[in-house]
Amino acid sequence: MPFPAFVSAILGAFFHELIYFYFGRWKGREFLLRNAYTRKKYRIARKLVEKYGDLSIFIIRFLYGMRIIPMVFLGATRFNPVRFMVLDLLSLFIWAFIYISLGYFFGHAAERYFGKAKDIYLLIGFTIAVVGLLILLLKYIRNKQLSSNKERQ
Repeated sequence: MPFPAFVSAILGAFFHELIYFYFGRWKGREFLLRNAYTRKKYRIARKLVEKYGDLSIFIIRFLYGMRIIPMVFLGATRFNPVRFMVLDLLSLFIWAFIYISLGYFFGHAAERYFGKAKDIYLLIGFTIAVVGLLILLLKYIRNKQLSSNKERQ
């Protein structure tokens, strides 16, 4: 597993979630209750935290669309910051290990499956880019000619 990607994923997500956690401590409640969307997510986050307690930080990690609101909610409820950081880092370690391992192994499988096809991807991409630019250039020239013909009339 690529170690730099692993560390980058953990640190990036950790600081991202720490910002939202401290935002929650500062203005969380009023932010969460100001519109219908965040009120709905607030209720879901509150139920998760009430039902699962500390384990909710691990659960939230894998729920689609539930990365920001729970962090703000935990900050707004005055969740202990040191405890939050420890649990968040543990859950991030698990999360990063799972996702980076999946990407690493599926990437190797795809490379083995597609083999030398990757050598022509650059050529195909370059060809598409050149054709696209030529089409845009021709449209530009045509529009210039049309506008200059209208000015002459």
